[in-house]
Amino acid sequence: MKTIFFIFCLQFCIILSSYTQQLEQEYRTVIPMDQEIVSGGYFVDPPKEFEGHPYFESKNFENGKITINGLTYTDVPLLYNIWKDEILTFQPIHKQKILIRADKIESFTLLYPIPKTFIRIADNPAYPHQGNGMYELALTGKAQVLIKHRKLTKPKREVSIYSAEFYQKADYFLEKDGEIIQVFRKKQAFQFLDLEKKTIKNLLRSNRLNFKADKKDYLIFLATTFNNALP
Repeated sequence: MKTIFFIFCLQFCIILSSYTQQLEQEYRTVIPMDQEIVSGGYFVDPPKEFEGHPYFESKNFENGKITINGLTYTDVPLLYNIWKDEILTFQPIHKQKILIRADKIESFTLLYPIPKTFIRIADNPAYPHQGNGMYELALTGKAQVLIKHRKLTKPKREVSIYSAEFYQKADYFLEKDGEIIQVFRKKQAFQFLDLEKKTIKNLLRSNRLNFKADKKDYLIFLATTFNNALP
């Protein structure tokens, strides 16, 4: 009986070792662990007394693609921490979340049901919440719409097992000819894009676009109008 049990344990260890090696080999084909993509160190989870999570949309890793130093890696497990403006990947062998060096990242895409692409803008001196400079690219073209997603914390008012909770904000930007402005009022957008409100107000109304209610779609409409008017 002991012999049978020993053989079973030996076979199990061999199978487990083989599977682990296969997993590591597959992981290395996607993420070169010895290179810059995973050289940002290990990630430390936020305090457990914080309610919610610090991530963009989902706290689960999603397959995506990421461009680093001109090289694009596909089918990479990614997680975007908008609290710290950091990108994480997963090391399955050691079961660790690993930070990707932000200064090496050019862009990344999270493949949700609707893919969302983010780009890194190294410098935006007028914006006080720049962090590592990751912005959602909501519209690309001569004029671009950018969104900075952020999470902050605030103390819990009611009695709870949590001392604080996460809440989310988004700031909206237009970029054109290398210039970026944060848009607080629709007048800024019209002036920046040199658009006459009188000429497109009926289109805005027919599309039921309201700046306060939906800044993203409103700015995408204005920037698309600008882009389509170019020769």
